Amino acid sequence: MTESSLSTATSASTPTSPSSGPAAVSVAPGPNATTAPETSAGPMSGSEPMPNPSALPTRSDCASPSDGGLPGPSEGAEPSVHPSPVVTSPLALDAGTGDAVPTPSDSDAAGQATGEPGSTSVPGTASPYAQLVLQDVPVAFWEMRELGDAEPDLSGNGHVGNYRGGGRTSVSLPNGDDGLSFNGEDAYLQVDSSPVFSIPTTGNLTWEAWLRPDVLQFPNSNGDYIDWMGKCEEYSGSCEWEARLYNADNDQDRCSRISAYAFNPSAGLGSAADWQPECGLIQAGSWYHVVAEYTLQDAPADCDNTDSYPGSIEIWVNGVRWDHGSHGQTGCMSQYEVVPKAGDSSVTIGTMARDTWFQGAIGKVAIYDDLLSEDRITAHYRAMTGLEPSGSCDDQCSF
Repeated sequence: MTESSLSTATSASTPTSPSSGPAAVSVAPGPNATTAPETSAGPMSGSEPMPNPSALPTRSDCASPSDGGLPGPSEGAEPSVHPSPVVTSPLALDAGTGDAVPTPSDSDAAGQATGEPGSTSVPGTASPYAQLVLQDVPVAFWEMRELGDAEPDLSGNGHVGNYRGGGRTSVSLPNGDDGLSFNGEDAYLQVDSSPVFSIPTTGNLTWEAWLRPDVLQFPNSNGDYIDWMGKCEEYSGSCEWEARLYNADNDQDRCSRISAYAFNPSAGLGSAADWQPECGLIQAGSWYHVVAEYTLQDAPADCDNTDSYPGSIEIWVNGVRWDHGSHGQTGCMSQYEVVPKAGDSSVTIGTMARDTWFQGAIGKVAIYDDLLSEDRITAHYRAMTGLEPSGSCDDQCSF
């Protein structure tokens, strides 16, 4: 089938209203007891034609013979969380556990946070969670809390973001820190391109964010999914990577799938890692910690043709890692012969190419030019929620 222009695509399903009260800061509830998980969430077979390249930016979806391997843009149940307030005096967190520990007084190196694997000076007003992230030396870190025009980069590297559109409001993350809700129509953050945001610069790239969808059927999707972050603002010519979230109901049988993509500069089909939840697992109004990692330095042994197309993609949600072994060539750069190249696209958050729009809240977006270990990903999740990751993945994932 040929998809219509993404800038005008609207889901036919009625959006789910955001939860109120405690659900707004809940973390990953279990599946709805009245919604039976589907037996298969794999893609349809075959491919679809590309849309008219003269139209506004559009894309087409097809599937690999295995699972995932989703194409990218075309050319043309946990206990309740105990919130903690934002700190206004220096604190640090134990690098292994994520627990808060005392630091020297203001007269003794105020705001200095140390720990493995790295250390950095951080503002004395930074929250414990922010200090933990900074210990891992991100190349950029946006807390996503400003209602003005600009969002500072807490990494100290000067990658200040500029807000576009309107419809942003303050919300609370599970630990009580501020995040931002986006209206799902035109609100987003734009950050100028930098080599540090590109996979081939060091051969490794990690991004992480806290995500709270306020609906499960996004009004401004392409009919199947929205892109909530990416470095592929204009599609062909400078496309690099993307963060995607599917509608709960979609024509691809991929209920609420959370994916990380990599592309060739010309866009087209992208290689992906797909965190496919059991249907009903993802809930509107709940927070999810999403981490994606790209590497050109290693790949699973079953990836084909890695001499020509080296590398792989991994994804975690709430500290639970997807299972590449259940998805064939999905997660291999070679799946769609992707060789990432550094381009000049901005990084955009809340959308990717201003043709689909995320309706919900985003907080604590960080990008690293290295790979976070599983222990570090767990520490970040623990520091925000006070919980340990719990769940597993094969062809589908659960908490």
